[in-house]
Amino acid sequence: MNSGILQSVTAMDTAMTEDMGFLGMMQSLDAFFPVGAFTLSNGLEDYVLRDRIQNGKDLENYIQGFLQIFPYSDLGIVSLAYRNARSREAILELDAVGTVMKGASEVRNGSIRMGRRYMKARAAIGDSGEMLAWYQQCVQAGTASGLHPAAIGLYGAEKGLPEEMVLTMYGYSVLSAIVNNCVKLVPLSPVEGQRVLFSSMKDLGRAVGYAMKTDIMDLGVSGCGMEIHCMNHEELYSRQYMS
Repeated sequence: MNSGILQSVTAMDTAMTEDMGFLGMMQSLDAFFPVGAFTLSNGLEDYVLRDRIQNGKDLENYIQGFLQIFPYSDLGIVSLAYRNARSREAILELDAVGTVMKGASEVRNGSIRMGRRYMKARAAIGDSGEMLAWYQQCVQAGTASGLHPAAIGLYGAEKGLPEEMVLTMYGYSVLSAIVNNCVKLVPLSPVEGQRVLFSSMKDLGRAVGYAMKTDIMDLGVSGCGMEIHCMNHEELYSRQYMS
């Protein structure tokens, strides 16, 4: 085989590998991927029940506030897991800090359940990777909790996807879930929900930029108001969501 053909074949193989990584990440963040994300509102239900979110403008304001703290919560965890994907010590530290920073038990337990289900599903599919498989082993051994955003960061890094792409895809999936939950809870029209989602894109881009500069000591520096709503949710008489 001459060098020109060999280079073309190699380029095709590389492109196919990159495409599979991208598609694997899309699958990971799909609302129907079996991790139970659709059962969680992360305190949003309490906002609605207390009439703090009654229309599209209220939801828009909520998302703006959410995106200000997102780089120092789950979005930051994704970034730190991505950047430290080759350091097992750093991942264990991130897992510990990321677990204790979640003051509301429903949110903490929800992230752990999703992370464990995510790793189990990726292993069953046959698309786990060395670090993700190791993280799952740590969970089974009781040395790690298994946070969902940490698992996503590890998967994206092992697939060789750009960090900004991984964080943007993850961030979009979270915002989409917030909007779809709120459309059902308020309720809002689906079109109004999509208008709010689209209007949040620039703010998401800024949040991704901040998350890429986040240090582990920055995690949990803000967001006490949202934590309180998450804690309130635990005491509601009736609930549509598990958090």
